[in-house]
Amino acid sequence: MSLNNKSPDHHVAYGAATEGFAAASTSLGVIGRYWWNLQMQLLVATGTMRFFRVYWWLFLVVGFLLLAFIMPLGVAFVVSAFCAGAMNPKAEDNFIVPLRHEDNAPMGEPAATEPDEAPQSDDLGHVQDAAAIHHLGYLKAMKREVDDKEFAAAALGAFDGTLQACRLRLSDLEMHTNGAAFILAQLTNLERIDIDSVDPDWIAEVTDEAMTSSALEAIRDEAGRFAYMAEGAMRFGPTPSS
Repeated sequence: MSLNNKSPDHHVAYGAATEGFAAASTSLGVIGRYWWNLQMQLLVATGTMRFFRVYWWLFLVVGFLLLAFIMPLGVAFVVSAFCAGAMNPKAEDNFIVPLRHEDNAPMGEPAATEPDEAPQSDDLGHVQDAAAIHHLGYLKAMKREVDDKEFAAAALGAFDGTLQACRLRLSDLEMHTNGAAFILAQLTNLERIDIDSVDPDWIAEVTDEAMTSSALEAIRDEAGRFAYMAEGAMRFGPTPSS
C-alpha cells in the first residue's frame, strides 16, 4: 500500500500497526524456536537424536502423528518447526537454533560498510514508505517546530537510515535523485508546501542545503540513526536492553 497523499495521522497509524505486527511476529518466532529447542534437547537426552539425524523424515511422521492424536501438541510442533526452519537447523548442532536472527551490525548505529545489494523498484517503494513513517516519528520525537531546511535534512537522514537498515545501496547519483524526490514528497505529503505553486529554485536550494550543509549534519545523522533503529526493530524485533 502506498503512503503517498495520506494524512500525517495515517502515517502514524500505519507505522503503529506495522510495528505491532512485526513485534508479534518476532515474539511468536522466538517462542516457536524455544519450544523447538526443548524438543531437540529431549531427543538428545533420550538418545534418540541419532535416528532423526539419519532419517530426517521422522520429524514429519512425528508431526502428523501428533496432529492426528494430540491436536494441540501437533499444532505446537508444526509451528515450532516452521519457526526453526527459518534459522536453517543443522544436524551437527543437534538441530538446535538461535532464538533470534543474528545481525552483525549493531542496530544503534548505521554500519559504514555492509554487504548491500542494488535495490529493485519494489525495494525502493518499501524504503520510501518506511522512511516516511520514520521521518514523521523523528519529527514528533523532536518536540519542537522545525524550519523547512531542518525538515528536509531530517527527511534525507530518515531515507538514508532506512536504506541502510534494508541493506540496500544506491550510487551517488541515485542517492541524490531519490533523496531529492523523497524530500519533495515529504514536503508535499505533510503539507509543508503546495506543489502547484512552489518555486523550483526554492526547492533546489532547500534540497541542496539538506544534503550538504554542515549546520544540518547533526539532524541528518540523528534522523538516520532513528530510522535505522526503527526499521531494524520492525524487521528483527527490538534489541534486548543491556
